[in-house]
Amino acid sequence: MPQSKPGRHYNIPAWLRARHPEPVQDDPRICPPQIPGQLGLFPTPARQFSRTHAARISDRNIPGFEAVREQLRQMADERRVRARTVWIWRLEGFARLALAARDPDQHQVAAEALKDLLYNGPILGRALERAALLAPPLTRRVVPPRGTGPTRQGGQRDPELRGQCAHCLAWANDRRVLCVPCTSWCYELRKRGASEAECDRCHRTLMLSGGMCRMCRIVVAETEVDTAQVAMENGDQLWFARPHAAGLAVGRLLPGTAALQGRFALKRRRARARAEGARRLSEHLLHADQLELFPAPPRDWTRLDTTRPPALTPAAAHLLTDFTTYMRERGWNTDFFSGSIRTLRIVTGHLGTDAPIQERDIRALASMSPSLQGARVLNYSRLRGLLETQPTGDPSIARARHHASTISQPAFSAAVHTYIDVLLGQGSTPSRARSPKTVENYVAALLDTLEAWITDGHTDPREITKKHIEDALDPLRGDRARRLHTALRSLFRALKREHLVFRDPARSISLTTSRSVPPALPSDRIAGLLDRLDDPRDTPMVALVAIYALLPGQLVHLLRTDLDHSKGRLRLRRAGRMDHLIYLDAFTMRLATAWELHRHHRWPDSSNPHLFVTRNTAVDDSGPPISAGVVQHLFQRIGLPAGRLHVDRIVDEARHSADPVRLMELFGLSNLSATRYVLSAHPDKKNGPIAP
Repeated sequence: MPQSKPGRHYNIPAWLRARHPEPVQDDPRICPPQIPGQLGLFPTPARQFSRTHAARISDRNIPGFEAVREQLRQMADERRVRARTVWIWRLEGFARLALAARDPDQHQVAAEALKDLLYNGPILGRALERAALLAPPLTRRVVPPRGTGPTRQGGQRDPELRGQCAHCLAWANDRRVLCVPCTSWCYELRKRGASEAECDRCHRTLMLSGGMCRMCRIVVAETEVDTAQVAMENGDQLWFARPHAAGLAVGRLLPGTAALQGRFALKRRRARARAEGARRLSEHLLHADQLELFPAPPRDWTRLDTTRPPALTPAAAHLLTDFTTYMRERGWNTDFFSGSIRTLRIVTGHLGTDAPIQERDIRALASMSPSLQGARVLNYSRLRGLLETQPTGDPSIARARHHASTISQPAFSAAVHTYIDVLLGQGSTPSRARSPKTVENYVAALLDTLEAWITDGHTDPREITKKHIEDALDPLRGDRARRLHTALRSLFRALKREHLVFRDPARSISLTTSRSVPPALPSDRIAGLLDRLDDPRDTPMVALVAIYALLPGQLVHLLRTDLDHSKGRLRLRRAGRMDHLIYLDAFTMRLATAWELHRHHRWPDSSNPHLFVTRNTAVDDSGPPISAGVVQHLFQRIGLPAGRLHVDRIVDEARHSADPVRLMELFGLSNLSATRYVLSAHPDKKNGPIAP
């Protein structure tokens, strides 16, 4: 062999090692083998193993060692350990020591023995646990250390309490009056200014925290989560050498008494895991192949204990995991949307995932508590095809129906219901449906007049004549007269078409009113309008109103496909009329492009088709538009109503051009509205060729 040099290591070839085998390394002085099944006479002393001890029993045949070695190899692969061979070799030695140090009557390694393995105890404990060779930790009361403690009042020691703490009754095997923890307890409370008082549980006069002494808090905390299955119902610690306390409230458990960290937190986690494993599948799981015999009433979720849902089926567990992944991919913080996860957990736990989930079940469950949320659960279920939607009614139509039902005369009430059907396009003759808000406004405008006719003794709409309508319109002026006149003409026209009246009494009634266009806004209120905004969404909205005179309702329903970047134009969709094309200038196009880039950066996977979104509508897969309140709130912040700004832009253009055709092309106005704006801007042209 070559001569060894300092600082260098030579590997011995395998063929040479085979000719000169090393002696068997099994030192009987290191963890000597014992007779299996023999009980230990003395407790195991404190010790500390090292690599040298492991090398001296490297050839010993130890039961269970191969199982631990296999788990160490799997853990090395799972953790992608770089120095795999050295890592396994080092831990195998300590695994031999842990298995060799077992008591003769124990098959598993005690959890308390892991502290003897230096810093390798936690990872070896994991390997032993995976190999089913780690015993659960024992629950023991720690004995306070020996020493001298404070005396009782008057400096006299109680002979009945020798070796026992006077407060927590812990045995210390010495002549202490108070153990170290109770001494620290009293010191901290006195430092905060507390004084002795009667305990609410044991009725002793001691230092209290939360109305209980230290011993009572320990007992309550220990029995709050009983993972070791050792707590007795209505039981307590024995009071040796003292009279029994008959007044103990032993059946009283106060949740939250135990500390939030430390061993009590570990006990809570183990209790939750044990309760999760003991749960059973729900008895109400839905099956896709089961036919519905009759329509079932809505489920009453208030009768269920939503705090402990049943166990999940494999499909439901996979769905819950996919829902969490879906939320993370959307960029949402799952800590703030735990209510959505809890809602899906409860619904799928009780009903399963084989059959579609009804939308009303999710909404009913989410309405039970503020900690339950259903909006994102509905979107996700709809996206995965697991939602059975329910027909949704428009709130405006619901209010209009309610108004019609409150009319005291049945004939008038039935006529108004028929009128609502006609406005919605559901009459005997097909017609274009009006918007729900228009239907509500028409019905609300009619209520007072109909009730007045009923008070006068009329019982049927066929009794109403032209004179009745004129009398109703006579005391009204302005917008109130115009709204009632429009609603009455619409009502009797619909009733005549449905053959509920013989003639239309409102057909020949005209209302002469003067509509004055509001004056232009002062220039100082409009100057610097866009400079007050810092949101990329607000600037294009204000620009479209101030430059192109769009209305808030038109901004709400703009789609992303309506904006053509290549041609620089915006398509304005109008129900029942031709679309209006708006050619945008370079400034407005820059604002719209900046908003599109900001939206894509903040919500890259948003599927909402509308041009303007909020943080709620952007992540809603149903694609709802923003509410009109968002636009109104924007113009309230800048101090200019959107309607006034809309009129001011048209008046300003009419003042410069005086051409109604140009107003019709720019703003999509009707010929009558365009003429009215021109005449308002140029009063001298009222008798000219454009006069109506």
